Parts: sequence; structure tokens; C-alpha cells
Amino acid sequence: MGHGTSLEAAHASVRKLIAEKLKYLVPMTIIFMVGYIGLTVLAGFAKDLMAVKVIGSVNLGFVLIAFNYVLSWVLAIVYGRIASNVFDPLAAKAATEIKQGK
Repeated sequence: MGHGTSLEAAHASVRKLIAEKLKYLVPMTIIFMVGYIGLTVLAGFAKDLMAVKVIGSVNLGFVLIAFNYVLSWVLAIVYGRIASNVFDPLAAKAATEIKQGK
């Protein structure tokens, strides 16, 4: 296998890794930002809605804040699993191909 061919394979592997990351990270980032900015907008402009009592003295604002924390943790756990199962093998393959190309 020629020197140029192995480097081309390494570059293709790196491009595939980046494409896979974008496939997951863009939607996850959008989900997080909609939740975070949405909560901020509601807190600023829909104070009456946020004050609606849900259970006892717990209002909708507190529920949405708790949901935001849960959402952050869920996204982090999902990312960790995807990184382990998808990104890490692709990164290892790219690293091997880069090493072989030198």
C-alpha cells in the first residue's frame, strides 16, 4: 500500500468521524439550547404561566428548572454512550490509519 493511499484513508476516516459527531452533536445542542433559552424566555415574559401551581407550592417554573437539569444529565449520559460506541472506534481507526501513513 502506497504512502499516499494510506494517508487518504486516514483523511477519509477523520472526515467520517467528524461527520458522525456532527450528526449527533448538532441535534443535541439544539435540544439543549431550546430548553435553556426557552426557560429563560418563559421566566422573563410569561411570569404568570411560570407561577401556576403544579403540586402544592411547587410551581411550573420550578418543574421546568428541574426538567432542565434532568435534560442536561440525560444529554450528557447519551453523549457518553454514543462517544464510547461510535466515536471512540472511529477515532481509533483514524489514529491507526494515520500511524500507518507516516
